[in-house]
Amino acid sequence: MILRTYASNQPLSLAFLPVLTFAVLLYAAAKGHLVAFDADFPVDRYLIQWYNSSFLLAVVAGLLIMAGAYLSNTVFNRHEFFNVPVFVPALMYTLLATTLAVIQLSMPVLIANVFVMLGLNSQLKIFHQPRVLAEYFESGFWYGLAAVCFPPYIGLIAAVWAGTILTRAFHWREYVLPVLAFAVPFAYWISWLYFRDTMSSMILFRKWVSFDAQSFFASWSRPQAFFGFTALFSLLFALPRYLFLSERSSNKAKTVRTIFFVAALAIVAAYFIGYSLLWKWIIMALLLPFSFLLGYWFANYRVSLVAPFFFYALVIASFWCVFATILS
Repeated sequence: MILRTYASNQPLSLAFLPVLTFAVLLYAAAKGHLVAFDADFPVDRYLIQWYNSSFLLAVVAGLLIMAGAYLSNTVFNRHEFFNVPVFVPALMYTLLATTLAVIQLSMPVLIANVFVMLGLNSQLKIFHQPRVLAEYFESGFWYGLAAVCFPPYIGLIAAVWAGTILTRAFHWREYVLPVLAFAVPFAYWISWLYFRDTMSSMILFRKWVSFDAQSFFASWSRPQAFFGFTALFSLLFALPRYLFLSERSSNKAKTVRTIFFVAALAIVAAYFIGYSLLWKWIIMALLLPFSFLLGYWFANYRVSLVAPFFFYALVIASFWCVFATILS
């Protein structure tokens, strides 16, 4: 019933998502279980005052989750990942982000995801158009803003180049302009630090070193581990449906999915880059690839025998994880 509602063109179904998100986050804040993970990124240093107020943190995190959910759904429908408008990507983003927020809340990731979706929207406009320099500049600029907020996303510029190599003939301006646009937010940020005489804050990564380090995943409870495995197995089943397109798929559909998949690989690489430079797993960095790929698979649930079972298993795992974590 839930899957059928969100896999159809019923915009009113989106009204339930803010209610669910804010209810969970505010309740977690009231119980003292909503804590922001401070990786000492530049954004963390500016938001440190907010981290001390659980209710303010819940409100801001809820707004960012809603912005990411609606933007991801808009990009999904605008660029025709599916043949009719659906709202499963917004549901997946909300469900996964809200669950991960009570496990490990990363505000830089939630802010950066908004800019990633804006950059992806510009990049996906590039399809057999003779003049695309404006789109390349916009995508590079938004990806640069995302990397300023969440530095492991610095690899997104490689996704722009890879997408260009796979989908367009060679034009040197289409490779140079995104890099220049990507550097613009960093240039403004460094200039701002210079005029404030705070150049010491320019460090993007601070590695955590401890002789008493524990594995992040080893500390997960049983409900959290069940949620993680359910999401991972769902993704493994969703990938073949996304990668192996039908012969009737248009060139535009193939191009759009190729560009997003390259961007998803760059985001997954950012997840490992973050660990190698911080020695900390930031699980929320995988939010966008999981939301899009699972959203695409679940939107096609009518042609998949197992998709509904995985969907409801993921919903159950999410609710079990949230309530078990909050009430512990």
